[in-house]
Amino acid sequence: MNIKFFLIVLVALTVGCQGIEFIYDKSPTIKLLENDTQVIVSGDDVSIIKSQLNNIVVASTSDGEFKLLVTSSKTSTNAVIKDNQTVSQIGINHVLNYNLQKRGGGCIISEKKISSDSVYNLKSSGYSFGTDLAKKETVYNNVEKNINDFFQFIIHNHPNLNCKNED
Repeated sequence: MNIKFFLIVLVALTVGCQGIEFIYDKSPTIKLLENDTQVIVSGDDVSIIKSQLNNIVVASTSDGEFKLLVTSSKTSTNAVIKDNQTVSQIGINHVLNYNLQKRGGGCIISEKKISSDSVYNLKSSGYSFGTDLAKKETVYNNVEKNINDFFQFIIHNHPNLNCKNED
């Protein structure tokens, strides 16, 4: 009896699960860029940007078919100033300029400037490690959002990675 039940469940699972597709599979456009893109980053927060880009395109260590040039700038502003002139929130703005091109530089696939903003709270209990962690996490999330926005733009507007003059 137990063996029949086990076999029925096994057959039902096998038949029922044969069309499973992974929803977190990378887009075909990103797969074209994977392991075939040289990434060059300059400006502010270079290590964070390189790390995030490497998570998506797995940058090639040698010359690839594509080259992604990224320049970044970061500005911090006092978002909320209290009555006693102390700052309780700081805003961070990242502007990343992306230039995706085929190797050799004659074929520009896309140029895009993306700005992303976020705010973090200052901790005022005499210790700065809470503020430091909040700032670090905010910068990391801000850069991650900016890079994801760029790759969504590439996926939707340049799925074949053709040059601008070929579109």
